[in-house]
Amino acid sequence: MVFNIAFGQLKLDTYALEGVTIIDANHQKPLENQTILIKGNLISRIYPTGSVTLPDSVTVIKLYGKFVIPGLIDTHVHLATNPLGEDERPITENVLNKMLYSGITSVRDMAGDARILMGLSRDASVDDITSPNIYYSALMAGPEFFKTDQRAATSTRGGTSGKMPYMQTITDSTNMVLAIAEAKCTGAKGIKLYEDLSADLTKKVVKEAIKQQMRVWAHATLFPAKPYDVIQAGVNVISHADMLIFASVGSMDSVPVEWRRKKQSKEFWDKEVDRIKLGELFDLMKNKNTILDATISANYYLVEQKPQLPIFDSRFELAKRITAKAYKAGVKICTGTDTDQKYFVQEEMKLLVKECSFNAFDAIVAATKNSAEAIGIQDKRGTIEENKIADMVLLDKNPVEDIKNIDAVNMVIKSGRLYKRN
Repeated sequence: MVFNIAFGQLKLDTYALEGVTIIDANHQKPLENQTILIKGNLISRIYPTGSVTLPDSVTVIKLYGKFVIPGLIDTHVHLATNPLGEDERPITENVLNKMLYSGITSVRDMAGDARILMGLSRDASVDDITSPNIYYSALMAGPEFFKTDQRAATSTRGGTSGKMPYMQTITDSTNMVLAIAEAKCTGAKGIKLYEDLSADLTKKVVKEAIKQQMRVWAHATLFPAKPYDVIQAGVNVISHADMLIFASVGSMDSVPVEWRRKKQSKEFWDKEVDRIKLGELFDLMKNKNTILDATISANYYLVEQKPQLPIFDSRFELAKRITAKAYKAGVKICTGTDTDQKYFVQEEMKLLVKECSFNAFDAIVAATKNSAEAIGIQDKRGTIEENKIADMVLLDKNPVEDIKNIDAVNMVIKSGRLYKRN
């Protein structure tokens, strides 16, 4: 049975995508004229079109000339920082709807109100809302963070900031076994380490999180813990490429005045980044399999919003050069935006190509396979393989030829369900 989906969403039990070109991390060259058989929410079989005869009971969707990539993943969103304000449920659901129809099938929330996130995650997983799958973190930081950060206050209304299972103050006297267990019981996929943590405390968190089978995600610098300390501790992912300057710069107070006073030339920034001790750091990241959540979008967005402030320009110039060097060195890079959904992950991919010397194929790998590994879902998602969950994006144009074609969305498939924009 041949079928054409016009618009909206549809759930079919068994169907085949016929005549597609597959682009994913498993194929350095696009695999042309393939048929993908989907049963339920899984990819059942992949084979050259015409090599297998399907029974009439299988719905066939003819997609000759279309390109299929794994569902895109944003590894740095914030959906529930202020649930009574800008993250009110209707607003958040509207954004999630747009994200899914754009091709994003999974996101990692990097600290918010886990009471809200648990509900959103549940509703997304059972299709009660039109949304990417949502994986979220429980935040841990030192006491100074919770004294001053307003975001922590809005995320813990009704409780005490720093004393909630999903937002905990960590000190030398913390019962780490209990702290990690409480965080895990919130439904969080991983622990996010933010700031005001020593190298020793960072190690303790990671050691216990591993025992309790939780991921650990951290800012690249935790003050007083520096990038080397954070990576050496064994965290799975570090966020914010610009924070890697503290591999050489002692503290915020030690940041050169020239970086903050005025906008500088390309040549200036090239020389400044060359002075930062990144080689050994990148070697350690590769040895530890630490993934870099570069968040180029966040810095770019700040420059667009406040072009008059040189500090944001300097962060962007540093971040894009450090990311380019990490990419050249062979460090795994995932795709997080951290713009509170002002930009979607497709913009991060474009910036990786435009500003960080990525080729388009590697930007796709960053947003699929690497991002799935960052979250810890690589066994089920991130590539187009038999027996993996059917999360895919059908494109009208080849994204390897031009990364801007990532926006040419024909149809999105999440867990086997088809979504097509009108």
